[in-house]
Amino acid sequence: MSDVSSPTKPKSKTYKGSCHCGKVKFSMKLSPPVEDGSVTCCNCSICHINGYLMVYPLETNITWESGFDDMTTYTFGQKRIAHTFCPTCGTSIGGKSIDPNFFADNRAINVRVLKDVDIDSLTLRKVDGSSH
Repeated sequence: MSDVSSPTKPKSKTYKGSCHCGKVKFSMKLSPPVEDGSVTCCNCSICHINGYLMVYPLETNITWESGFDDMTTYTFGQKRIAHTFCPTCGTSIGGKSIDPNFFADNRAINVRVLKDVDIDSLTLRKVDGSSH
């Protein structure tokens, strides 16, 4: 079996993202692309209230153009994830593990902040975070 890429299905894709006011801006490379993979839809308290739809790119595949150091963080419960928000408009950008043994190489990014993504066409992977 050979590893031949389909000319119509890229292995990865680069996305631009930003908060509502534009203070926080970034680009990220994701493999597989959002449109070809699954997006996490968790029912835990913070994901539910913020409407999070999450993907998990490697931290090294994210380029922060502005606002990274200005983001506000919030932790709760076991305090394993620092959820990040724009301090100006309050947009929920995503989160980052603060536990070096818990997905330390990845960052959760809220798909809703990505440009040119058709949310209604995505495949959602439902996660029962409220029971944990």
